Amino acid sequence: MRPVFAVAAIAGALLSQSSPAATSSSSARVERVLVVTLPNVSWADFDRMDLPNFDRLFRESAIGDLTTRASLDRRATRLGDGYITLGAGTRAIGDNGTMDGLGLGVDEPFGVDTAGVVFERRTGRTVTEGVVQMGIADIVDRNEALPFDAEPGALGEALADAGYARAVIANADGSEPSDVPPVYRRQAVSALMDEDGVVPGGAVGPELLVEDRGAVFGLRYDNEAVVAAFDEVWKRESVVLVEASELARTDAYRGSATPARRKQLTADALRQSDELVGDLLGRIDPERDAVVVVGPAHPQREITLTVAALRAPGVEPGLLRSATTRRSGFVQLVDVAPTILDLLDIDRPTSMEGRPFEVGREGGSASDRRDFLVDADEAARFRDGHGSQVTTVFVVGQLAVAVAAALWLMGRVRGRGVAGALRGTALALLGFLPAVYLARTLPFHDLGAALYWVFLVSVALALAAAYEVVGHNDPRDSVLAALAVTVGVLVVDVLLGAPLQLNSAFGYSPTVAGRFAGFGNLAYAALAGSTVLLAAFLANRIGRRRGAWAGVAVLAVVLVVDGMPFWGSDVGGVLSMAPAFAITGILLLGWQVRPRVVALVAVGTVLALGGFALIDLARPVDKRTHLGRLVVLFGDEGVAGVATIIERKLGSSLETLSTSVWGLIVPVALVFLAYLARRSPVSLRDLTARFPELQAAIVGVLVLAVLGFTLNDSGIAVPGVMLGTLTSVLVVVLTRVREGTGEKVVPRQPSGVRRG
Repeated sequence: MRPVFAVAAIAGALLSQSSPAATSSSSARVERVLVVTLPNVSWADFDRMDLPNFDRLFRESAIGDLTTRASLDRRATRLGDGYITLGAGTRAIGDNGTMDGLGLGVDEPFGVDTAGVVFERRTGRTVTEGVVQMGIADIVDRNEALPFDAEPGALGEALADAGYARAVIANADGSEPSDVPPVYRRQAVSALMDEDGVVPGGAVGPELLVEDRGAVFGLRYDNEAVVAAFDEVWKRESVVLVEASELARTDAYRGSATPARRKQLTADALRQSDELVGDLLGRIDPERDAVVVVGPAHPQREITLTVAALRAPGVEPGLLRSATTRRSGFVQLVDVAPTILDLLDIDRPTSMEGRPFEVGREGGSASDRRDFLVDADEAARFRDGHGSQVTTVFVVGQLAVAVAAALWLMGRVRGRGVAGALRGTALALLGFLPAVYLARTLPFHDLGAALYWVFLVSVALALAAAYEVVGHNDPRDSVLAALAVTVGVLVVDVLLGAPLQLNSAFGYSPTVAGRFAGFGNLAYAALAGSTVLLAAFLANRIGRRRGAWAGVAVLAVVLVVDGMPFWGSDVGGVLSMAPAFAITGILLLGWQVRPRVVALVAVGTVLALGGFALIDLARPVDKRTHLGRLVVLFGDEGVAGVATIIERKLGSSLETLSTSVWGLIVPVALVFLAYLARRSPVSLRDLTARFPELQAAIVGVLVLAVLGFTLNDSGIAVPGVMLGTLTSVLVVVLTRVREGTGEKVVPRQPSGVRRG
């Protein structure tokens, strides 16, 4: 059923472009919310066992894969990160249990005093009941240093202001050997604490545990004690979080258990959690209560997507989505707090970047939905495991072809077949880009890595051969075909909802949580660079003014596809494409670039972005992309809110200078260009004399590279893709010109580009 459901997902993505607004997370009155957290598990864990209570709950719920990423510095999400992010509604971090696990009942001993006494000493706030987060000062300090403007405790504050009671029940403590002080694992307190670190109700102490020599750390979660504590706090207008703490304790014990024992302990923890959930569901009124299931952190063993589910009055079973993902089946941890507030009809604080869960797509069986989510998680892990390898192959190929071409031009490498080999390699690299996206048409996470690489290499070589045949009589046709395939694949893909970019090595992964729909940064880079080159060679191929205007038309179409909220929805892309495309078009038309023209280009860029923003703002709130949300953020927080986003993106871009393999392409490509301009036997001047429009293309790509690096958080990868594409195109042209085939096919009357 997985392939059938995957096809349905792609079709659904296409239909969603014109469908009505997705179902709201709740269309009926909700009085109470139970939040069940299932730490360190994925959907696959539930498919391996008979868990009747979980099965019933998920069958009655809208479900989705949950992205837990909470930090830009690392992909892994620790338990403290997850709960603090849940409570902030914005990415936030903890300290890996050093302080963020210190959630204590106010009467619990803490050194020679009680937790309440020490908490008052640390915060100046007197608390006589409930639980407190002893590490609140450290949590606030750590997050103030981050460019997210996160406000830990924002959810708790919003609930308190609206008059809702809050309680947390959790305890994943344990250490080994047992005679050393226990490790506190009560990070769950951070999910519902207020800004001071206080949750007015609940239980997190040793009363929730019983000694059991055969259990993890010699302790076991006492389901009866948990349910008793729940009964005390489950009342009108309340939000109660219950952690299935045995799952967290078991995951923490992984390093001490043998592989076989780990499997057994995980199964035991899931069974006990299933029994606990069954007891809790027996106390829930489906007519007025909502149940939100959240996996706040992935397993220690690997980064996975976790689980999310919503059962509430008026919510039909289906696949979850949110305005931050805009893709059915996927939601983010930052969306949980806005969802809880939306269920209770409480306004979301402006500090929360998340948006409420929605039911994006209904229908299908419960097993089909779960199969789809398991399959998507497996595809994400496959992509994450092979993405760096694919990148390295492409980068090394680009470096090799640039260096080999330079040596060939210098006369250091000779031979009758050298030019053909260089051209074939360059064309294969141009074919490699679409091949990476086309690989998503097959489930290689099931088929295996070997077949994946066979596919990539075979498709790249087949495309190279086809490009060579197409350009047998005219070298421009080889380049035109290669660029048109890349642009065509990416444009058609985004019109269909970008199924080829999700979990593609050159696309985006839900575990990275940078983007879930539209053009990802690498796809934008490939599209933008290829489009500029395509426009130039098309102008040259057609010739005269008609050719120049044909090139401008290509640029305009791609800009619209990239910027439209329901297609590319690419803010950084528009900000870089609009000026770069405009300059390219001006040069193709033979106009002079003067200050007045530059000013008009700047105004045009602003107008283009504003037009796309107005289109986005005219759509329903749940359909808006990050472009519309950026405008709303500016209205709510002014320049400061936008500045935070710019700071975050710029910081990420600068970090890639020293960490990304893509950075190797940029200096090599620039040196290669400089060599062609100054010392090459076949100089850049020779090439632009034969192909005048190439000058416009090179200028356009360089402008794109600079703006793309500045405005996109993938940093050096963006100019890396663009300059790599330019290098391959130049090598194809060079080999033909050096072989003497270039002169006879270039028309004597070029398009509007001025010579010299």
